Amino acid sequence: MVDYSQFEASVKSGIHADVSRIRQKDEIIKAVVKKRRSSAITCVCFLCMAGISMFKSWVPAVICFLLALFFLWRAVGKFSDEYLREMYEEGLLVPGMIVKTEPLTIMAIANMTARDGAATVNGCYCLEVKELDGAQKILFEKIPCSCFFCYEGGDYHSSFQPHPLYWGTADQQSIQEALRQVEEDNKENTKDEWEVLREVARQFPDLGNGNMILLDENYVPFGKKNYMDSNYKPLNEEAAPPK
Repeated sequence: MVDYSQFEASVKSGIHADVSRIRQKDEIIKAVVKKRRSSAITCVCFLCMAGISMFKSWVPAVICFLLALFFLWRAVGKFSDEYLREMYEEGLLVPGMIVKTEPLTIMAIANMTARDGAATVNGCYCLEVKELDGAQKILFEKIPCSCFFCYEGGDYHSSFQPHPLYWGTADQQSIQEALRQVEEDNKENTKDEWEVLREVARQFPDLGNGNMILLDENYVPFGKKNYMDSNYKPLNEEAAPPK
């Protein structure tokens, strides 16, 4: 789902992840698993169509077979316990905040810089969730998250996805300790990132699930992108990509 081979978290959550809880609660993982199951069913359907078509014409049979292979490729793979555990224990600990209660929406902020010396770029990710067991689910509630980054080369990571720690453990004490760590790290920032999250949420109320706002080193928004896209769209004519 993500490539984190080029990434080592400077600050980690410190929790002991509960794999069974992750499989039950992590809505990002569950969505991927659902798509894979759907692809497996589609693969079987195309295989059946290929078999039937063989008696009439080989051309549609070959097309159906190739489509079946494509959906088989999408369906294969399984999230190992180790991978799910690492997602919460080895990912970067970042601040998240509930910025909307209908639908329940978390916005998380993370430093996208991949190489020393590059100008700082932060990303604010919008994550809509159905449930957040253990949280109060009130407006502006602080939600510590763990994330890995997708790296495609250059000075910056291309994207990240935040996973609320509430999906990874039911241990409230561990979550509160992680939140204290986030608060401590926030003191070193040039601007209060909790306030940054509030401001970005106010400026972009209809950002949408899976979309990101990019901020420069002064926390000024300059770009917007979907987490799956490699490139971003400038917010205005003056905005320019970091060099």
